[in-house]
Amino acid sequence: MISESVVAAYLAASLALGAVFKSKADTIEGFLVANREIGDWLLAFTFGATYFSSVVIVVGGAWAYMWGQPSLLIPLFNVVLGALATFMLLGRRINTLSLEHDALTVPELFGRIYSSRGLQRLLGLVTAVGLTLYAATVISGAAAMVGTVFHVNLAAAAFVIAAIMAVYVALGGMYSVVWTDTLQGVIMAAGVAVLLALSLGHAGGLAALENAKPALPPSKINLRLIFDLALLTSIAVWGLPQLVNRFYTARGPKVVRRATGIATLFAFIVTYGSFLSGLAAAVILQSHPPSDPLKAIPALASIVMGPVGAAMFSAAVLAAAMSTADSIALTVGSAVIYDVLGVRDTRALRAASFLSMIVAAGIAVATLSLPKELASAVTTIFKTGWTLTAGAFLVPVVATVMGARSRAAVVASSLVGALVALAYGASRAAHIAAPLADLSFAVTIAASLAAYIAASIAAPCGRALSRRGA
Repeated sequence: MISESVVAAYLAASLALGAVFKSKADTIEGFLVANREIGDWLLAFTFGATYFSSVVIVVGGAWAYMWGQPSLLIPLFNVVLGALATFMLLGRRINTLSLEHDALTVPELFGRIYSSRGLQRLLGLVTAVGLTLYAATVISGAAAMVGTVFHVNLAAAAFVIAAIMAVYVALGGMYSVVWTDTLQGVIMAAGVAVLLALSLGHAGGLAALENAKPALPPSKINLRLIFDLALLTSIAVWGLPQLVNRFYTARGPKVVRRATGIATLFAFIVTYGSFLSGLAAAVILQSHPPSDPLKAIPALASIVMGPVGAAMFSAAVLAAAMSTADSIALTVGSAVIYDVLGVRDTRALRAASFLSMIVAAGIAVATLSLPKELASAVTTIFKTGWTLTAGAFLVPVVATVMGARSRAAVVASSLVGALVALAYGASRAAHIAAPLADLSFAVTIAASLAAYIAASIAAPCGRALSRRGA
């Protein structure tokens, strides 16, 4: 009863924060970027909590449980490339560009820099599709944790989690997202740290993890896939709208600079804590392995923390899911209403943000009911969603931040990146072998970059030829 009360109190606090900030989110700027008044600590926590979802705790832990020590490449890339490099190389410039062009969304920034409403619509559409798929994996991970610990139906857990997030996002917009992210980030980091400490105690310390035997035999551990996932979960951040948009909310570039160390430390605690816990699960659960790798972290929490502690840890997983999915709800809602349809109305934005979470919950329920290995299904949908979104945004974002200005190159890069990602996703769904499928993210970004370079060269040549003809 104590554990249920803790989770209920946390959910009530999240809803209360949404109600508190409703009045400040009644304008478009307030709803989408919190009036650009967020400070360093809030920026660091909202970025970190949005970046690291229940996927990194539950699915990341499952990856470590299945693949062993090679999987530690993923948290290394997450900390160095996903957090530190993002703030140092991109954050301040993105904040400045959003202010200079008075942009409220990432697609709108591109639309204004390149004077193209069509480009804004295209990127808004890609955002809506890619991030809805990702939101489904986030909800799936949280539902698996909550359902296992509280012994409730996974589909019911998915819809309840989604509905609560949808309500507070619709009420308070970006203000609700930032403040609930901060609350959720504290809970998430504390929960992961406690789980790791107790798991190390049961396993025999860090030294015992060096001999952790992966759940999968060596012949089934795909090192190329691990490398691709490490890239996907790190440099993809440079092109994910729900994370790039975080820098819009900061009061100025100095806030971004001060937040860099905080965000990097948060990333280190959460991502290494999750993966090392997965290695500990490989040691502790060796004699009683879970039915599915996705249940390794819930099972580990039940053993090392007891029923009450495991239930309270589920609040950390729930916080991780909500801190990511609420940002996605806001980003998807704005992509559909603001970027694609061009509607500037907070009521429409609230409705779209609410509905986006319900749609994601429906996809999550379908995922949870698939007659196949759950961890594999979640990984596939997660990878498709992130690759599609990053494939369309990563190269254009980096090039634009570096000062390059070629509309033709941005359009070509976005289209090629999105199409390659969709092709890989479709091949996985249809069980059709595709070339370099285990490096699908790296191939997608390489293709997007090649398209950008080719279009950058071709566009001036085309203009020169047309002038000669004239």
